[in-house]
Amino acid sequence: MTSTTGGTAARCERASEILAAAAILCILLFHLVPALFAGFAAHMLLSGVSRRLRSGRVSHGLARALAVTFLGILAGGAVVGAALLLHAFVRGRVGDLPGLLSSVGETSRKLLASLEGLGIPLTTPAADDDGSKVGLMAGHGAELRHAGFIGLRGLVHALVGAVLGVIVFFRAPKKVDTPLGAALVERLARFDAAFRSVAKAQLEISGVNTALTALYLVVALPLFGVHIPLRGTLVALTFVCGLLPVVGNLVSNVFVVLLSLGVSPWVGVASIVFLLVIHKLEYFLNAKIVGARIGAAIWETLIAMILLDAIFGVSGLILAPVVYAWLKAELVERGLV
Repeated sequence: MTSTTGGTAARCERASEILAAAAILCILLFHLVPALFAGFAAHMLLSGVSRRLRSGRVSHGLARALAVTFLGILAGGAVVGAALLLHAFVRGRVGDLPGLLSSVGETSRKLLASLEGLGIPLTTPAADDDGSKVGLMAGHGAELRHAGFIGLRGLVHALVGAVLGVIVFFRAPKKVDTPLGAALVERLARFDAAFRSVAKAQLEISGVNTALTALYLVVALPLFGVHIPLRGTLVALTFVCGLLPVVGNLVSNVFVVLLSLGVSPWVGVASIVFLLVIHKLEYFLNAKIVGARIGAAIWETLIAMILLDAIFGVSGLILAPVVYAWLKAELVERGLV
């Protein structure tokens, strides 16, 4: 009887490992990383707020309800704030978007003309007589539509993942009796622990990246008499976007470069060089901070990031620290490492 029970447990353990690996593979292949991160982030925030409220002698049910209310207010405030800021920016109430776009268009034309003067033939989309960006936008309409579709799909996936995180927070059973279910819960618990460790590390990385960007925008450039508009907004945007691994920094970097080009081409080049250095430094910084959180050497995390980046692209790069932390926890539990 004991051997039969042990054999069943071993088979369920193997089955849960196969199912977990298949789930990770599907997430990477079908670009569901935003849904995964949003779901775990929502569940982590709800669990953390609920746990703190219960420690203050708030009833379990009330703590859960207050946690969901807090998350809803936080998410709603973030969406409304972003929408208002975007509306004000487009209307020209915050910064000068038309002037910025005109400056970027003029800078682009000068750079292209310089390259053509060096014997590098470049084909550019036709522009309007008034030098506006309509021709350029029309020439890249397909790319812009595709980028918009990808962004919208990622946002929808993230919203669905967040909703699933809330549902799991309320509906997940406290105890699973079936052997396979218990094994899957154990895999999920280790993955959740890995996600929490990497999320805390990402918060530290975002803080360091924000500090370096603030030094560049607020201290370094003004020393040379250069003042980038909306510096405070850029610093705040860098921190918020930096909470998203890799992709978030790319988004904030685009704004930094655009505003820099609006000042002058040389400031734009300087910002591009600075951001490239920061981006490469982030590989090692990410590996070091995440490695310290999950108990891995910097070379281990770097190999995992480079390998998954080569196989799955940006999605693999984003998920690599979490996957490696989870795999290492599984191996440590079995005494294999």
